[in-house]
Amino acid sequence: MYRISILKHESKDFSYKELRQESGRREFFAPVHEFARHFLETTGISTESGRYYASLVKFYTVYKLQRMPVAITRLYLLCFAYYRFRQINDNLIEAFIYLVDQYEQSALQAAEEAAQSALTDASTHLKAAGQVLHLFVDDSIPRNASFASVRKKAFALLPPERFEPVSNYMRNVTFDKVSFEWSHYTALSAVIKRNVRHLFAGLEFAGRVEDAPLLEAVAFLQELFGNGKSPGQSKPSAFPTAFIPKNLQPHLYRTEVGKKKQLDVDRYGFLVYRLLRNALEAGDVFSNDSTEFRRFEDDLISDARWQHKDDILREIGLPVLLAPIEETLATLHDDIEAQLKLVNHHIEHRDNPHIKVRQQGSKRRWGLVYPDPDESVNHSF
Repeated sequence: MYRISILKHESKDFSYKELRQESGRREFFAPVHEFARHFLETTGISTESGRYYASLVKFYTVYKLQRMPVAITRLYLLCFAYYRFRQINDNLIEAFIYLVDQYEQSALQAAEEAAQSALTDASTHLKAAGQVLHLFVDDSIPRNASFASVRKKAFALLPPERFEPVSNYMRNVTFDKVSFEWSHYTALSAVIKRNVRHLFAGLEFAGRVEDAPLLEAVAFLQELFGNGKSPGQSKPSAFPTAFIPKNLQPHLYRTEVGKKKQLDVDRYGFLVYRLLRNALEAGDVFSNDSTEFRRFEDDLISDARWQHKDDILREIGLPVLLAPIEETLATLHDDIEAQLKLVNHHIEHRDNPHIKVRQQGSKRRWGLVYPDPDESVNHSF
């Protein structure tokens, strides 16, 4: 029973240690949650009642829970396990979204800084580039001079590593921010694997038919991680690639000398994380055992129960739900007409001090009365 005190603990932040502990609590609750889900469906306990019973476990001490009737305590604990498991899932999904956002923003910022640095660096070396160009018309260089000697002089004026950025600047070739961004993901790959992989591997996702290519890649990676393997241990040809956008394909494949293009599995993994993040935020992909990231249909009455909708509407006891829509609309129309007449009556007889009526001949205009600029809204008290 005293283990409950540890299970009540919630993560303080999205650090690796805290999220690992939260994942451990999720593993503990998983089998109890599965039983509680089936059990609570048969009891007829409402969602709000279940949440209330779960909150009592947080409210009462272990000592007080032990002094309650066993059946009552077990009900409270089952509700607690059910909702705590879903809360943990929400926490882990939010952490997943947050971390992917952080790494994406880090790469975008690094690409922006690199582009600015390249622009500044290229512009500062324009004078040296002009001196290199002057070598072609320099009369002091013999016409039969070897290209190697001219090249040596050019490199003395402008280092070899500066030639490409300066030439791109002179040819008005823009800095490839996207390419640098994905290079930055490669540099962050060790950090991403440590912090994101265990979150991704432990969660379950589902979606609609149009999200099947992405979910196929998600299932493929989760199966690898579940078997204790890394993507680098699998053949690149086995990876599902139908979800990769065409504009990103050049950045996800690398060409080695004398070989065909090969998939970069580290970049592939982060693309899956990023697209999954987008789908979760849009509501296209969901988690069944979640509160914040579940399907919209989970909040609706089941199709089987809705077959008896007349009985359900009678149980609710609201006459407006049982009356024909034409009758309801007619009643609302009469109500708003009466309100309009009443408002107009007050304006007509100057009963409403907040409306000012002006009349010019046969035309009348009305407007709201606003306080003067020097009038204090709040009392001095």
